[in-house]
Amino acid sequence: MNQKYSNVLALEFALYEIHDAEYDPIKKITDFWEKYDLIGIQNTLHLLLKNHTDSNYMDELYVICHKKVFLADLFRLLIAYFTIHTSNSNINDVDIFDADTTQISRAELAVSKRIHNFFCLRKD
Repeated sequence: MNQKYSNVLALEFALYEIHDAEYDPIKKITDFWEKYDLIGIQNTLHLLLKNHTDSNYMDELYVICHKKVFLADLFRLLIAYFTIHTSNSNINDVDIFDADTTQISRAELAVSKRIHNFFCLRKD
């Protein structure tokens, strides 16, 4: 297969897999949030949006693979949320409370809240 089409094919598979009999949107959402924490997501989005002047870095195999895997995972997450919201599934069935990534994300949100509160003027 032509290499330039491999990322498109991964996104196509993500779209078609929802028609599999064993497709479970709750599991897809749980899998995503167990794999990624908020800082990892932020860093990857930054990598995707950054205009790198060092083309050697952007051509590194691990960078290319990470971007492709993340985008496919993100698309699967969006499809899963869409599926839940347009079907009889219950979003409350997503259980990521005990995931390590959840604890990392909660800690980061606590830090960002302290920073926000420090710099934000109170409107009392």
